[in-house]
Amino acid sequence: MGEVLALEHIAIQVSDLEKSRHFYGDILGLNVLEHVQHDGGAIDQMTATKGVKMIEYRCRAPEGPGPAKGPGFTIDLIQWVTPEGNVKKPKINDVPSAHFAFGVKDLTATVKRLQAAGVEIVSENPPVVFPPEEGSWKVIFFKDPDGFLLELVEVQS
Repeated sequence: MGEVLALEHIAIQVSDLEKSRHFYGDILGLNVLEHVQHDGGAIDQMTATKGVKMIEYRCRAPEGPGPAKGPGFTIDLIQWVTPEGNVKKPKINDVPSAHFAFGVKDLTATVKRLQAAGVEIVSENPPVVFPPEEGSWKVIFFKDPDGFLLELVEVQS
């Protein structure tokens, strides 16, 4: 009996908006929906921070494999212009930290493409294959340009 209706968006703080747009758009294949700038006013109130200026790209994965078909949610790539944030590199098991996963059709081909683009792959001997009793998944962990942990998943049939 919760109030949540759907996952609306995920926001990722980035240090270089154009570099991240290239990574998420050109390398991972997300569609860039819009470019937005926020200055003061409501964004100051929402963040309880004075003098906020941020710029962002809103992106969405194209419809693809897996059970979550349909319009989906957006991924907001946000660069804080003022006040500028710190870049931190948490370890995979640090709290708080997070990751999210994208479903793909052919993980082996995707891994090769990511490696050719110089993307940092975390997983050893990718892709990693889980046995049938653990879900028959192929997965990898990798990092975006700021070190944010991401996952790719191919569900085996």
